[in-house]
Amino acid sequence: MHEHLSQHTQHNKSNKRILIAVILNFMICLVEVVGGLLSGSLALLADALHNFSDGMAILISYLARKIGLRSPDLKMTFGYKRAEILAALLNSSVIIIIAFFLFREAYFRFRDPQEITIPVMIAVGGFGLIADLVSVYLLHPETHQSLNIRSAYLHLLSDTLSSAAVIIGGIIIYFYRFYLIDPILTIIIAIVILIQGYQVLKQSTLILMERVPANINIKDIKKKIDLIPQVNSLHHIHVWQIDENKILFESHITLNQDIKVSEADKIRQLVEEILEHDFHIFHPHIQLEFSYCNSRECEETNS
Repeated sequence: MHEHLSQHTQHNKSNKRILIAVILNFMICLVEVVGGLLSGSLALLADALHNFSDGMAILISYLARKIGLRSPDLKMTFGYKRAEILAALLNSSVIIIIAFFLFREAYFRFRDPQEITIPVMIAVGGFGLIADLVSVYLLHPETHQSLNIRSAYLHLLSDTLSSAAVIIGGIIIYFYRFYLIDPILTIIIAIVILIQGYQVLKQSTLILMERVPANINIKDIKKKIDLIPQVNSLHHIHVWQIDENKILFESHITLNQDIKVSEADKIRQLVEEILEHDFHIFHPHIQLEFSYCNSRECEETNS
């Protein structure tokens, strides 16, 4: 009971930090849009768009996290954790689209460079940098919990770099009147968010496609379990993820002897210990059988 209350309190604190980060991002976006229009800085407008997308990403992440905390039921027996993976997929798709939009805008600015009001650009960039640093600080403790929150955190980290780049760009324009630095910085910002968006899109897609986790080698699992004397073959193996933390495993194990259920249960427990200790798989489903698949040819056919 005490542990449950502690977890509930921790979730409430986490949710408050996430909501504050959402509010800060929308504030940055509003200030940067106004500052970008007043100064004529495309880099500021690009960063504003980036911040808006990140604010929406964190908001979606927050809602998905609330859904993901719901307990499994008769309709969703695996629970709702994949809501966070879907949120990560959606957020990363949107950020990739935004990156290509920024490339397009930078191209037109290269063709037609425009003068920029430097003090406004630097002042707004400074405000964005401070607010981004606060958001990064708030979300950092949550990054170990889920791909969903970690993706939002990485976006905020790139925002911080973008704001710093805007300030540096303003200083360069002030001293050297090199106005092309504005679309150059826009391209750099677009590249950063494109890379991040692709990484999250790839990881979330692989989870949804139920790919074997990168840290799991099925051949190594077979070698370990084949060393158990009573095991004849391991087959019908399936390994997948519900989210980035929960790995599921199911397989059939053919025994070489017709033994009692109590003895078979000891073998099952041993297999589960191997999976947990050596491969960090905590949710196995194992079906023990005899004479169904008692040859190497059958094993190879059903692996």
